[in-house]
Amino acid sequence: MLESINQDLVSAIERARKSLGSMPEETSIQNRPQAANLVNCGLDNVNCPICGNTGYVLPSGQPCECMKKRRSLRTLKQSGMSENIERCSFDNYETPNAQTKKVKEKAMSFVTSDARGFLITGQSGAGKTHICSAICRYFHEKNYVFRYIVWRNTATELKSMVNDTKEYREAINQLRNVPILYIDDFLKGTISDADINLAFTIINDRYNRKDSKTIISTELSANKLVEIDEAVGGRILEMSKNYIVQAPTTNWRLS
Repeated sequence: MLESINQDLVSAIERARKSLGSMPEETSIQNRPQAANLVNCGLDNVNCPICGNTGYVLPSGQPCECMKKRRSLRTLKQSGMSENIERCSFDNYETPNAQTKKVKEKAMSFVTSDARGFLITGQSGAGKTHICSAICRYFHEKNYVFRYIVWRNTATELKSMVNDTKEYREAINQLRNVPILYIDDFLKGTISDADINLAFTIINDRYNRKDSKTIISTELSANKLVEIDEAVGGRILEMSKNYIVQAPTTNWRLS
């Protein structure tokens, strides 16, 4: 995904440079970004007065700071989390008891920490997705690149690709390399050996990457994750360390 974004930027710069090269010498430097903007209208809905929406700053040709926001918006569109990001925040996460307050405090501490993992466990409807979405919203607002997956859907897709080496490698690399990965409903449903192997592939690579963050919600307890597979569960617990929380037992969907 990052490679695709970078290629888009390179293409945008080349188109703008060609446009500028055909302009009369008397055209002022102040007017050039607006002219270049005519061939760069696909750089997302961000209005930047610095670069005139070309994505780069004249005369150096260096990427403009607004590209971070553009990448973040593209990430959001591709993540499937647009609705959750808009709806779920730390501010509207309700804390009627000590457990919900602890969940919120841990989540807010996590986003500003060096910790590489956040694990929240608990029953369906307990607010796990809300708090994880609030974490992703924080990173989105800071223009970080992130990816969201629902475990059962993604696992099914990846297992169906396993015989197509190239397609599988490209798909799995996106999960391995994205700076921030949110895995929702981790290991939900029937768990096969193929699921364990897939989980280990993703978690082990992210465990070895010191510059990534992995957010996991699951109905399984921390102890159950280790019981299912010690290698997978142990790595998740080590990455999460002080950011392992139990969601409240209340099912908010039914209350």
